[in-house]
Amino acid sequence: MAAPPPNPVPVAYQGGSASVPDWLNKGDNAWKMISATLVGLQSVPGLVILYGSIVKKKWAVNSAFMAFYAFAAVVICWVVWAYKMSFGDKLLPFWGKAGPALGQKFLIKQAALPETTQFYHNGGVETAMATPLYPMASMVWFQCVFADISI
Repeated sequence: MAAPPPNPVPVAYQGGSASVPDWLNKGDNAWKMISATLVGLQSVPGLVILYGSIVKKKWAVNSAFMAFYAFAAVVICWVVWAYKMSFGDKLLPFWGKAGPALGQKFLIKQAALPETTQFYHNGGVETAMATPLYPMASMVWFQCVFADISI
């Protein structure tokens, strides 16, 4: 009997080890984190330029710091209560239950996006529940930077 061919994927990238769950795709996770970080990196300077250009010259530095403080405040609010209010369990059809998205058990599990239902027609499922191949921590950060850029 011939021996099975060696696995060309390095051990660190193979799923199923104690440190790497079976569902994790490191490429998907890396892309999600890189794209979220790039959005975050463009948000603060973009907001500084936007808000700094609509005020008098002597208030531009103050305006820049206000944009930075607002970005930081949104990050704190997002992880303390807003993420679960947006993507967690429903309290009302358009309002979710607030709660922290800071626990280790919550952040390292596989990401799950809730299903959406049709609001105007028959109330059927519009988009099914999705379980992408990266952890909740990546999803929380990704959604956070888009909440940040909307300030």
